[in-house]
Amino acid sequence: MTPWLAALAVAVVAGGVIAVSAHEARAAILGLTISGVTAPLLADPAPSTLPLAARLLAAILAGYLLWISVRERPVTRGSRLGWPVEAMLAAAAAVAGLGAAGFAGPAGGPPEAEAAAFALGALAIGPILRTADVFRLAIGLLLAVLGAGVGRVALAGTPVPLDHLVIAGLTIVLAAAVGAIARTEARIGGAQAPAVRGMVGLNPPLQRPLVGVEPRLTTPTARQPEPPRSPEPGRPPEPGRPARRGLTSVLGSAASAIGRVRGGRR
Repeated sequence: MTPWLAALAVAVVAGGVIAVSAHEARAAILGLTISGVTAPLLADPAPSTLPLAARLLAAILAGYLLWISVRERPVTRGSRLGWPVEAMLAAAAAVAGLGAAGFAGPAGGPPEAEAAAFALGALAIGPILRTADVFRLAIGLLLAVLGAGVGRVALAGTPVPLDHLVIAGLTIVLAAAVGAIARTEARIGGAQAPAVRGMVGLNPPLQRPLVGVEPRLTTPTARQPEPPRSPEPGRPPEPGRPARRGLTSVLGSAASAIGRVRGGRR
C-alpha cells in the first residue's frame, strides 16, 4: 500500500460520507465535490494531464450546478442513520474491498482503489433505493458513477483518456438534469404554497398598504356590538311606545269624564 494512494482513498470515502449524511445541501455538495476531485487521482500510474483536467473540471462544474439548484431549498433530508453509521458502513465495505483485491486473479490497479470503490458503492445504495427527494437521488447516482470509475481503475489499471471523458460527460449531464428538475420543483412548490394556504385559510393573501397612508386608516376593523344596558336598581323599566299610547288614551278619557261630571252639576 502506498501512503499517497491510501490518503486519496480516505479522502474519497470521507467526501462520500459527508455527501450522504449531511442535512445541509451545500455541505453535501461540498463532500461530493471532494470525492469527485480526488477520485481521478486514485490511480497508479497517474493519468495524463488533459483527461485529468477534464475530470476535475467536470467535478467542479457538477458541484456548481447542484449548488445553484439548492438556493431555494438549502436543507435536505440527509441520512436517517447519521454520519457515524454511514462511516462505519463505508469502513466495513472498504475493508471488504481491500480483502477482495486480487481474489479472482492479479488486479491491474492498486488495492486502495478497490477499497474506495466498495465504499462508494455501499454509500450509494441508500440514496438510490430510498429516494427522499431529487437531490438525494442525484447524490446516490453521482457516487455510483464515481465508484464505477474507481472500480475500473482497480480492475484494469489507469483508464484511457476516452474513459475519463465519458465519466466527465456523464457527471455533468446528471448534475445538470437533476439541477433543472430540482429548480423546477422548487418553483412549483413555492407558487402553490400560498394558494393552498389561502384555500384552507391558513395564510390569507396579504394586501399591500397604500403609499403615504397610515395602515390603521386602511385596515378594516370589526365593529363589536354594544352590550345591553342593565336597568338601574330601584327604577322600573321604561315602558315602550305601545304602553305610552295606552296611558295617554286612559288619561284623556278620564279627563273627558271629569268634564262631563262638572258640566252636569252646573
